[in-house]
Amino acid sequence: MQIESLWKYPIKGVGGNSIRRTTLSVDQTLPGDRRYALSAKSLKAAQADDGVWLQKAHFLQLMQTEALAALRCRLDGDIVTIHGTDSKEFEGNLAIPDDRAKCQKFIANFLQLADPAMLRIHQIENGAFTDQPEQLISIGGSASLEAFAAATHTKADARRFRLNITVATTAAFAENQWGSAKLQMGEAVIQIVDNVERCAAINVDPVSATRQSDHLVTMRQAFGHSYLGVFGRVISPGVVQCGDSVSFINSD
Repeated sequence: MQIESLWKYPIKGVGGNSIRRTTLSVDQTLPGDRRYALSAKSLKAAQADDGVWLQKAHFLQLMQTEALAALRCRLDGDIVTIHGTDSKEFEGNLAIPDDRAKCQKFIANFLQLADPAMLRIHQIENGAFTDQPEQLISIGGSASLEAFAAATHTKADARRFRLNITVATTAAFAENQWGSAKLQMGEAVIQIVDNVERCAAINVDPVSATRQSDHLVTMRQAFGHSYLGVFGRVISPGVVQCGDSVSFINSD
């Protein structure tokens, strides 16, 4: 097996960018992934300080706000670049208050919020705004993506599932049989900790940003489950890049 693609999603719910290589650290997510999140109507989120992890229900997410998928976000160092569906874009450092205010206005206008002033960008440095408080990386197999695409009459696309690492596989859902296996990925070692059970966010097409039919129902009918991908914990640091080999580490 080998690494087919690497993706990071700097803003929760917003389209991300592919990368060729990165350096993984022990008990950390992929660098730059879900560093930011957006809230608009949650009182708890409005009162929370930066750096505080909250459950996804307090943030804008694809389950309710599919238009987020039409935004494309890239993070280079501390510089965030966001493209909309037209030529307009934002570029700036969200740690700078003026830049963050401009970005909030840009996204609120794009989403056509009734009260743009309600939108807030949250930032976290130690951790990530993933769906669970543990610092994990999502990994999926290419054969699983192909099987899903065939069953749902869609195009295989890792972005639909927000996968960080796609591994080239030959058997659909092979990764869901990895249990607590340890994988050597490039220089890093990742231990598999759990399957990823999918939610209604996968109904949003990552290209058109439109909501499609209930793919969860289709998955359960076709495969008997709604898993796609696994969570892994980095237990040994190192550089990983596209094309790196992926192999199991035998227990002593």
